[in-house]
Amino acid sequence: MNSFKKIIFPVLVIISTIACERIAFDPGIETLNEELPVVYGILGKHPDYRTIELTRTAPYMDGSKIATIDHAEVTVSDEQTTYSFEWIGNGQYIAPENFQPGIDITYYLNIEVDGEVYAAQSSMPPSVNMHSLKVQKDRWETDDNNIYEVTGWVKDNEREDERFLFKYTINDVRYDSVQVWSHYTDQLSNNLWLEDAQLFGNIEANPGDTIDVYALSVSTEYYNFVQAAEKNRVSSNPFTPPPGVPITGNISNDALGIFQVSAIVQQTATVPEKE
Repeated sequence: MNSFKKIIFPVLVIISTIACERIAFDPGIETLNEELPVVYGILGKHPDYRTIELTRTAPYMDGSKIATIDHAEVTVSDEQTTYSFEWIGNGQYIAPENFQPGIDITYYLNIEVDGEVYAAQSSMPPSVNMHSLKVQKDRWETDDNNIYEVTGWVKDNEREDERFLFKYTINDVRYDSVQVWSHYTDQLSNNLWLEDAQLFGNIEANPGDTIDVYALSVSTEYYNFVQAAEKNRVSSNPFTPPPGVPITGNISNDALGIFQVSAIVQQTATVPEKE
């Protein structure tokens, strides 16, 4: 028995020593997602939505500028025609003039770069009927400042389970950020009129400014993509911080981003003079 105890004791000492050894934690954050392709392609007939942007991720701790992907071969095809997108610099690829997408037609994106192929597909849903807009003082503002809201008269389609995204510009300056976009589904408003519905609030503008609103019909994939991005930018409760929401796009071969072909309508309103 004594000899058995003599054997056990040094073994326990060794195990204890190993268990207490400090091991540096290295999640590989400096090289995580290094140089993955990122695709942002929201296309339509509207002249402002004719471009596909290609960039690359950078190491998390790098701090360097976002790298663009130049001189790639970018095409979009339907069942009959393949459209070659022209590289115009800085990772931007513009659609040819004869690319005029149609409702309920499926389009296939194909990107070839550095011997790799990245693909996606998207069908163009019908547009929403946005009839008119009104700009007025934001209903939640009590001070006499230049904070406005935009309301609209919108008619939903008969088709069910539709999704729409709204964006705006002020004096042709695009506020193209998930922070200011608005969106809705027609689960509660299918085939109904939405009268004087608030599309945007908390807009800082001046009397006489021109506000253009763009309504994009979008797929479930893109709608969920935008919602996930929204949830990730909202500050969490410091006492119960939730995990990050995964943002899932529709690009193949482990690339990031989204490809969407949308029907786009535009309406214009002017910020009224103060009474």
